[in-house]
Amino acid sequence: MTDQTQTPAVGIDLGTTFSVVAHLDSQGRPWTIASQEGDPTTPSVVLFDDGQVIVGSEAAKAAEFEPGSVASFAKRDMGNRHFHRTIGGEHLPPEVIQALILKKLKEDAVLKLGDFTRAVVTVPAYFNEPRRRRTQDAGRMAGLDVLDIINEPTAAAIAYGVQQQFLDEQGRSSRRETILVYDLGGGTFDVTLLQIDGQSYTAIATGGDVFLGGIDWDRRIADLVAERFQAEHGVDPREDAIAMQTLLREAEDGKRSLSAREDVRLRFAHDGQRVQVDLSRGQFEESTGDLLDRTLLTTRKVM
Repeated sequence: MTDQTQTPAVGIDLGTTFSVVAHLDSQGRPWTIASQEGDPTTPSVVLFDDGQVIVGSEAAKAAEFEPGSVASFAKRDMGNRHFHRTIGGEHLPPEVIQALILKKLKEDAVLKLGDFTRAVVTVPAYFNEPRRRRTQDAGRMAGLDVLDIINEPTAAAIAYGVQQQFLDEQGRSSRRETILVYDLGGGTFDVTLLQIDGQSYTAIATGGDVFLGGIDWDRRIADLVAERFQAEHGVDPREDAIAMQTLLREAEDGKRSLSAREDVRLRFAHDGQRVQVDLSRGQFEESTGDLLDRTLLTTRKVM
């Protein structure tokens, strides 16, 4: 009989766009576990390919070529009966897609830690009870014993507290602390005001938006490029699912470049036609200002 006290328990951030597994080493220090591909995070993307299921980087790459066979952003649909569109002509519950992602994460972590089943999974603070239950269901389908579902802001506060050294290794504070956690993820946004007193973590207020995240910034850039392409060539590439995936990839790359540079040149080709669009950081901020305002409105309500 296996002694459960000797087997490791892991923490899983089941993200909208990327997911990651972490564990405590023998010294009590938290470490993330790389995927089999050697990446620190795993894209939360699933490819259904001729009876095979592929999760992660390969699935994300396939989205440009087989968008109808790829499921992403399933976290936004948690609590709903089905994923927001059919995959291979089938209606899949979002928790089934999440279970496949969790199964991949578990398989990768087993290579590092040995066999285990126990895990804590994080969810946005504003997830209601049906979404939390579906997340637990996904864990069970992936072969995990989900010890707890905890709020992402609580996990972030613990990590921050340990780094800043006002929490000890048991997550206990030496004094009362009030922390605001602003979490703008790849597909969801939430903000939480937390009070930490000893080992008590109390959410004073929380708010969020399951349909607001980094992908929405990407789509604004994609729209700018698509509109230029349409103006020059009379075709809207957004109407082609494959072209739209290419647009989104170029948009994300451009967004990342603007974090380090003042301007970027976006290049896009479709159906034998090409377009180049110069985008400055100022133009990008202006075109996405309303999205940022939505996060600030939620934050002010919480405070």
